[in-house]
Amino acid sequence: MDIDMKTRLAQKKTQLKMRQVQAAIQQYKEYFVKNIDQFIKKYRYADETEVMKIESFIANLSFVQPGQLSVKDVCPYPHNNVYLCFLSRTETLFKIYILGKYDDIINDYDEWEVFSPYLLLVDEDFIHYVYVNDYGNAIESQVM
Repeated sequence: MDIDMKTRLAQKKTQLKMRQVQAAIQQYKEYFVKNIDQFIKKYRYADETEVMKIESFIANLSFVQPGQLSVKDVCPYPHNNVYLCFLSRTETLFKIYILGKYDDIINDYDEWEVFSPYLLLVDEDFIHYVYVNDYGNAIESQVM
């Protein structure tokens, strides 16, 4: 009986943690919609399939330390639609991926940098990307 109660307690804690994360994600999403000019017209959130692709892409990148990418090869590429990924701050932000035009995301950089000094813009082709460091420098590259 004691083991049963411990198991249920662990399950309840896990469920509570998941609800808290979902609530925090929703708060960030509501903030973006309210505070970023024309958010709904310019951006949308990645769906489940896109999220899996983005997370797989990020897992294959080389990081010097959390948030800081090790970019070896600079590879300029004409960007169109990209996924905005936050690479530092709260764990909740890591789970929010925003799709929009490259130019719109760069033009709204001041809004994004408040949340994370390190940003990753992943092209829809999941090969090319732009890493924006904490100085606001954009470094273009691709996965090999």
